[in-house]
Amino acid sequence: MTLKLNKNSEMALENIIVLIFIFVFTVIMMHKYYAFTEFAKKAEFIKEIHELNLALISYRVKYKKFPKNLSVLTKKGYIKNIKTDDRDYPITPFGKRFVYKRKYGKVLK
Repeated sequence: MTLKLNKNSEMALENIIVLIFIFVFTVIMMHKYYAFTEFAKKAEFIKEIHELNLALISYRVKYKKFPKNLSVLTKKGYIKNIKTDDRDYPITPFGKRFVYKRKYGKVLK
């Protein structure tokens, strides 16, 4: 028993195969894109922690104590490149506030 395809059905089968290939390629590329954006957010998060810790050290050198909270650094101009919420607290690339321990004078990961 042989399967005979006419010209129209051969063309439809080729189109279906091409569409499946495009779908699989798109899914793979979307996965890679989200993985790269997550990696970029993590790298930015680490960079911002270092920037905040340097601002804390600068504040302590000038005022001989650590600030009560991180919004003080924003209001006094020690940090400028980090996004803030409506109360001037710096927020992570993930949308949450940084964890600040005044006792240690550090922003934690």
